[in-house]
Amino acid sequence: MSGVTVAFLAQIFIGLSLVIDKIFFGESGERRVIPYVFWLSIMSSFGLVFFFFGFKLPSAETLGLSFMAALSFLLMLICYYKVLSIGEVTEAVPVVGGFAPLATYLAGSMLEFSPLNAAEAAGFSLLITGGFILFFSDRSKIIKIIPWTLVASAFTGSTNVLEKLVFQNTENFATGYALMKSATLIIGISMLAVPYLRRNIFRESKDTAKEKRILYFVNRAVAGTGSLLIFYSIKLENHPAIVESINGARYIIVFILAYFITKLRPDILKETIRGWRVFSKVTATLLVLTGLTSLGLQRSYESLPVPEIKDISWGVTYSELMAEKLKIDRDEALRAIVTKLKPSGIRLVAYWDRIEKHTGTYDFRSLDAQMNICRDAGIPVILAIGQRVPRWPECHIPLWADSARDLPKYLKTIVTRYKGYSNLLYWQVENEPYLLFGECPPSDSELLNREAALVRELDPSRKILMTDGGEFGDWYRASSIADIFGTTLYRKIYSRFFGQMIYPLTPEFYPMKEDMVKFLTGKKNQKYVIIELGVEPWTYRQIYEMTPEEQIAAFTIDEFSENIEYTRRARFDTCYLWGVEWWYYLKVKHDKDLYWEYASEIMSAGRK
Repeated sequence: MSGVTVAFLAQIFIGLSLVIDKIFFGESGERRVIPYVFWLSIMSSFGLVFFFFGFKLPSAETLGLSFMAALSFLLMLICYYKVLSIGEVTEAVPVVGGFAPLATYLAGSMLEFSPLNAAEAAGFSLLITGGFILFFSDRSKIIKIIPWTLVASAFTGSTNVLEKLVFQNTENFATGYALMKSATLIIGISMLAVPYLRRNIFRESKDTAKEKRILYFVNRAVAGTGSLLIFYSIKLENHPAIVESINGARYIIVFILAYFITKLRPDILKETIRGWRVFSKVTATLLVLTGLTSLGLQRSYESLPVPEIKDISWGVTYSELMAEKLKIDRDEALRAIVTKLKPSGIRLVAYWDRIEKHTGTYDFRSLDAQMNICRDAGIPVILAIGQRVPRWPECHIPLWADSARDLPKYLKTIVTRYKGYSNLLYWQVENEPYLLFGECPPSDSELLNREAALVRELDPSRKILMTDGGEFGDWYRASSIADIFGTTLYRKIYSRFFGQMIYPLTPEFYPMKEDMVKFLTGKKNQKYVIIELGVEPWTYRQIYEMTPEEQIAAFTIDEFSENIEYTRRARFDTCYLWGVEWWYYLKVKHDKDLYWEYASEIMSAGRK
């Protein structure tokens, strides 16, 4: 179970506890805060039972951190309950939902906890935005509440960070939890040494009605369960700010409970639930739910097993067009690829404007040679056919041709010629046909469907692969037509608006998108592959317009390695690398074989 899930369950208990707390405070709530926190610290004695579940003697430093965490926790409670006693419960809870996660993040950043990834940052932002909206939804008592809010948030941040440090310095959960609960108990008892606090505690405790005492202790059991779950979620999560941001869910529980109690028993709890405040609270609730969903999905996909390099089939895309641009021998390069790198598969490209330069006159010499080289080496081939195929300018249409009229005849000629090759694995019909990239005419779904139907009719024994952009493609249209779906995956790209940039996506984005599209298409067993993993430079110039030094600076070997690791965590079992012509060019033209050798290691591992 992830820390996010545990933290969400904790909020159910804590939200219920806070509503009961507000009922308990009643009209004289402010003077009850200190006694309330005192008895809460005494209730921490139940945590001592964890000494019997694998307790390990800590270092003096860890013991000191435990007392600091406990002191920060009690000071946070005093400030938090102060806010709760002043305002309505639906105003007080957003203190944590808005300010505290930000305070926790800032405190954690100073101690260099793991930074938030893109998905975490998005979910975190939605949660704290919802919290801030909730906090500012009612301005009637904001002047009185905000000082306590800020102090409570600061202590919340320090408490979460200190608790995380304790867990990092103890061998197991039981040790950390028992230490901090013991420290809380000791500090709570020491409050009796201060005469003013002692008088306040005993006076308010004596004046409390018997039935409210019972309610208090029952509520402490509820709150204690929530607290235990919070401690455990902090241990599970890399950054305590994630756990704290989920406190925004607490508001949803509080809002629902407060609403129904106000309607049913306004004599014990009366909240203002109308007009602008209702609108702002509903808006904030939606933001909180969206943030929770984002974090929940991220954690769910993070928990999926990550394949090893040896468990992935590694192929390459080979383009005679790029080989010529780099001034390397196209057939010699392909032979080196299939005999030295030995990929598990290779994607070849049929360029219409090269094969049929003049209407009805075909030149298959180059593609025949490529297909024969791969067949002789026993390498499975994906053959990309159509008007839009890999490499710039993306669309390779003869000047004389009209696609709607002439493309079907060309496809029939191609499929008829090469369907007899035993090593032909799939037909790829068009390349990223729905992506707005390259010098191409607008996509034509009707024509695309006719193309796929024609290829199926001509060669029913083979499956059709179709592709789409990994980051901006919708995947749905292409996968609806195809038997096999192939996504591109690029990390470092060039944008005319932002220059060189790295896409701010976590690897879990891709399997999540796959599952969503499979649900929409109903093709639960459809195979998804990475058809194009970018591992070559991408700048405002083409590779062949740059010097080798500029190429290497634009895409380093470390970035190559990072992309391979990213691909593993994207959890696909088949991946075709993009850039093999460039690795070979560096090797034979400039005696720089680092990329080629690294790719060879990857391919070799994939064959084991």
